[in-house]
Amino acid sequence: MADKKRRPAVLCSSCRQLVNAEARKCPHCGAAMPGLFGFAPGLQRLFRDQLDLSQIIVGICILTYGASLVVDPGCVNRGIHLDFGAPSSEALYVMGMTGGTAWRLQHYWTLLSAIFLHGSLIHIAFNMMWTRSLAPRVIELYGPGRFFLMFVAAGVGGFVLSNLWSGAPTIGASGAIFGLMGVLIAYGKKRGGTFGEAIKSDMLMWAGLLFFMGFAMSGVNNAGHLGGLATGLVLGWVVPYKDRKPESRIAQLGALVVLLAVIASFAASILTMRPLVELGNCAF
Repeated sequence: MADKKRRPAVLCSSCRQLVNAEARKCPHCGAAMPGLFGFAPGLQRLFRDQLDLSQIIVGICILTYGASLVVDPGCVNRGIHLDFGAPSSEALYVMGMTGGTAWRLQHYWTLLSAIFLHGSLIHIAFNMMWTRSLAPRVIELYGPGRFFLMFVAAGVGGFVLSNLWSGAPTIGASGAIFGLMGVLIAYGKKRGGTFGEAIKSDMLMWAGLLFFMGFAMSGVNNAGHLGGLATGLVLGWVVPYKDRKPESRIAQLGALVVLLAVIASFAASILTMRPLVELGNCAF
């Protein structure tokens, strides 16, 4: 008699006991889909061995920044100042800028795409520097799936407040970055002790400094920063960190779904805004 094919065992996303990857219900705690219908082992390997979501964020931002320059190359700002390498507003609308016309047209998916768009070389360099600095800390404390979901949620929260506050066209990952600071502030408060207090104090100092810089400079979306920070504070307080509850496969699957939604948001903007926008109308 032929041996039956060996079915992989995985850790239940709720109680962390070994279960059959294809089980519909955990025999230990009763949780539904403990092995995500057999996809959990592959998902686990993907996050453990291949998928670096912080690198993916940086990669998407670089690709979309380059694409926004290519969409309307004649209108790229080449002056030697803070706006060096700035894409045109028309190109940014095509790529997925939120607020302004996009918000009036009810293109709500731009809440996702705008997180990964940037308005100049300095803008993207500054935001990617902060992303690379903060992302590893949040990933270590919460897990990669939770990190990505909180990053995107904070970016969306920042843009929602910005669009309700002024409705001005806006882009950038800074709301999401303030969200990561908020997550770490909340973590430090919950964790307590010398370690937690050090994280909280460090993030409060940097958030305060960046807020001051934002109010001292023109063209900075302070409402987006505030919305992102507030969203991060809430998420950091309610989402359990890994020491208390290891990251579940459901959170990782959710991160992949949101990543696909981000990619789809760019496609939706290009398809809907390109026929409406006249490129080549340079402001200089």
